Amino acid sequence: MPITFNIASHPAEPVPVNPVTEAQKCAKVDDILQRIASQRRCKKSKEVLQSSLSTGKEYATDFDSIRYRSNGLVHTVVDAYNRHHNLVLRPDEVWMAILTQFNFYVNAHSKELRSTFVRHEGKKDLTVHAMGGRYNVDFGTMAKEMTDEIDKNLVDKNLKDWVLPNFSTTTDNDTIICAVLMMSTLKSYFSYKFSLMCGLPSVTLLGHKCDWESLFSRLDKLETFGNEPTAFATLLRPILRRFVNAFTRAEGNESPDIDFWSHICHYNSGGSGTDYLSGWITAFCVWDEKGKWMGPKLKVPWFSWKRRSLKLEPKREIILDSGWGEPQTTLTLVLDEIPYSFVDYDDVPPGYCEVDIKLDDNDEQMNCLMVAGLLGSVVEGDKKDTLKPLTAWIIYVPDQVEQPLS
Repeated sequence: MPITFNIASHPAEPVPVNPVTEAQKCAKVDDILQRIASQRRCKKSKEVLQSSLSTGKEYATDFDSIRYRSNGLVHTVVDAYNRHHNLVLRPDEVWMAILTQFNFYVNAHSKELRSTFVRHEGKKDLTVHAMGGRYNVDFGTMAKEMTDEIDKNLVDKNLKDWVLPNFSTTTDNDTIICAVLMMSTLKSYFSYKFSLMCGLPSVTLLGHKCDWESLFSRLDKLETFGNEPTAFATLLRPILRRFVNAFTRAEGNESPDIDFWSHICHYNSGGSGTDYLSGWITAFCVWDEKGKWMGPKLKVPWFSWKRRSLKLEPKREIILDSGWGEPQTTLTLVLDEIPYSFVDYDDVPPGYCEVDIKLDDNDEQMNCLMVAGLLGSVVEGDKKDTLKPLTAWIIYVPDQVEQPLS
């Protein structure tokens, strides 16, 4: 439990409402960065993306209570000592001060310390991916995840646990700060990249695992209708395998296959804003509405006795070519050695079909059309933040033939 003890006999003095010097004033995060930049420790700020001091963050603070000091431990302790203020300290803050000092030492002696930390030469590129954009992604979480990537490349497998605090007073904000300190300490050996991806915050697969397995098994019959339907089934199998596998992962409390779900629309994971599709969703766009094949180019078909397996099989049931070069080109998404094609966004075929119906309404004859399929999207959720496909059917009398037939 915390302890409080008296050092001097005089009472504590209140901290002045106004900062002692103009340089200590802080009305916003930009002010702190401006003070840091003025001391040539960091570059000037163009735009603040996120901060633990921001509204809604764990450590969000009334800026009237903040005084900028270049060393938050030393200057705070000295000010409290000299100006007769009470002092509160946590082990986390003392540990951060130690790590910061250690950071300066390591970066000044990075060459002689290299073998202590890593085995590789030069700087190794490390990347952490996240769904979202720069205005809504959690950069703190990404910093913590980066320490996992660093740890994979360290000689000392205890270093990460040594750096990251786990005191009874430790908050998530403390862990993030120490994660960034770790990144900075080892910046002579690594370069860091945060890769943000458009994507789905969550996916819900309704039904049971057996439903999706049944759906997978229905692909077999497509092969009885020719080469193009066989190629269609071949494109669908890697996708539906992963749909089934999502249930298997959930049953085993495993993480979802984020890489697969981030390649829905584009080969470049999470990409958006382009006028074409190149992810696995293109498997649902292999024929245009006139039945013309617009999927990957077909080559000599050959078949594997394992083609109906739910397992991830490297063999291709039918050899496909993306149409944009060799099947393994970097421009092509490949799942289980099956290359997927590009589809211009304007060429996405309809998700519905229509059929003529002759209606006999008590001897009154008329021509009708029946439309059915995937006709749009439905907005759901308490926060109206969820979409699902709209499945519907309609029967109607077309305007040009709405008169009864003679």
